[in-house]
Amino acid sequence: MKIYKIALSLLVFASLFSCTKELDKTANEETPITSLTQLVVADDFTWQSGLTGQLNLSFNNPHNVSTEFEIINIIDEQGQIIKRNRILNGEVSFNIELPQNSTYYVQFPVTGEQFEITEIKDMVLDLGPTNSFKSSTAINEDIENCTTCDNPMENAGAEAPALNGGYSIKHQDDVPGWETNAVDHRIEIWTNGFQGVPAQEGNQFFELNANRVADLYQELCLNPGSSIVWSVWHRGRAGVDVAEVKIGGSVESAVTLEVMTDGTDAWGHYMGTYTVPEGQETTFFVFSSVSSAGSNSVGNFLDNFEIECDFDGDGIPDSEDDDPGNPDVAYVSYFPTSGKQIIAFEDLWPSLGDFDFNDLTLSNQITISKGETFDILFADFKVSIDAIGAGIHNGIGMMLYDEEGNTFPNEIIASVSGDVSLDPDNTNGLILSNDVYSSIEEYYQNNGVGPTNQNPDTLSFTVTFNNGVADFTPELYIFRSNDRSHEIHRSIFPGTAVADPTLFNTSDDNGNYQTANGIPWGIEIIMEGDYSSPIEYIEISEAYPQFLPWAQSGGTQNTNWYESPVDSKVFDINQ
Repeated sequence: MKIYKIALSLLVFASLFSCTKELDKTANEETPITSLTQLVVADDFTWQSGLTGQLNLSFNNPHNVSTEFEIINIIDEQGQIIKRNRILNGEVSFNIELPQNSTYYVQFPVTGEQFEITEIKDMVLDLGPTNSFKSSTAINEDIENCTTCDNPMENAGAEAPALNGGYSIKHQDDVPGWETNAVDHRIEIWTNGFQGVPAQEGNQFFELNANRVADLYQELCLNPGSSIVWSVWHRGRAGVDVAEVKIGGSVESAVTLEVMTDGTDAWGHYMGTYTVPEGQETTFFVFSSVSSAGSNSVGNFLDNFEIECDFDGDGIPDSEDDDPGNPDVAYVSYFPTSGKQIIAFEDLWPSLGDFDFNDLTLSNQITISKGETFDILFADFKVSIDAIGAGIHNGIGMMLYDEEGNTFPNEIIASVSGDVSLDPDNTNGLILSNDVYSSIEEYYQNNGVGPTNQNPDTLSFTVTFNNGVADFTPELYIFRSNDRSHEIHRSIFPGTAVADPTLFNTSDDNGNYQTANGIPWGIEIIMEGDYSSPIEYIEISEAYPQFLPWAQSGGTQNTNWYESPVDSKVFDINQ
């Protein structure tokens, strides 16, 4: 009996204690958070608004459309191309920074398909058939046409006549676009997968050696003086086969521009440029067998022959060239990939401020010019000083990191010009301003108090890069004008080589430019349009009611929080 009473008492006590804890937990969950100082966020929350990160693409390709070495684009809602990359080994990746408040797509020009980007993740694109066989050059209406006829190529991938399977040796009159100097006028076509050989593109491909060694050629009408880019795929049949690519005003006078040597393991890709001589009204592309591992009637597979206009002669087809009138620049991309990057700082680190995030608000847009191999040539920067709510004098610095945010192993900057200087204390570092107040023409704050300026000053400069740089990540940060070592960074970046280490883990800092609850001194917004800074002494969560729910969710909810300000609590620089 006594034991029973003790057990029952413990059970009742445990039950009461459990209920009390549950009630307390519920009460805590329902207690509204009204300030950043009450907020606790996940350790890995980056305080970035936007679709940012690495987008990795691969392909489901049931129609065997050409993907290898093809260009794939990122486009906006208006269909403007904002970034390109080339597919290699069936995959392609983009480092992108896109606003949440607009729609963007992956575009595959070969099929004409578009796939909406809804999040940054690994995407497998299901490809349909090509929108047409590759039988004509791409014409850019803004530049001179390189052809004298609308459709200079025909049957570039051996898709006609269509076969039911296996292979067939056809008379040249039955093969559109192509002729041969073989005495029997026969052209051999294979179907995809016959004897285990896949077509490089589509369902069919040529075997150059039909019944005997011969040339396969097509006559094209190209403007004299114009430049074109040609490409073709070649493969051995029984072993290593060798064939030549010749171009000229006749089959007999065509000059060898490339020797193709390939075995049976994979298709080899060959491309080059050609300028049509003045007075040459017709141009012959000739594929000539040199040798094969089998008999005279075996070997030298060909597929996916293509020519495209190249107005500036830089080796990049006009359909892919972002600057088709400039032989130096092939591709142009942007940082962020679209819109602008807003960086908003509190400047009392390592102590808490008022969290209006208007002590210094900067807008950043970069235009990046690249060569034919996608290496960066130079980049034009525009950093706008949108709001200066600080009483402290601050400078602006920038570090250039690799696409993953890591330090480059070497110096990537060749030279700079404009409103910038090299940072003598940091490799790949830049100093935009030693004091923002001295970098603006007229004193302003743009925070609702004091002098305002509806046209913020912009720091414009150009960075020329050393060879071999494919991408970079810019990091804007601020520092005390009277103490260069007192730096303030966003929490995903470290201090530079001159940052004062004794300031970390003092006052409210937790050692990484965040408080113990994960509250930062700098935030990033990728957006279209203009951002309105909170008025002085108005916490950002009060000026933007959706800000706290966004932060509480780790950035998964209220992703467009910056579109819904309380108008009376922000300053619109465009008002």
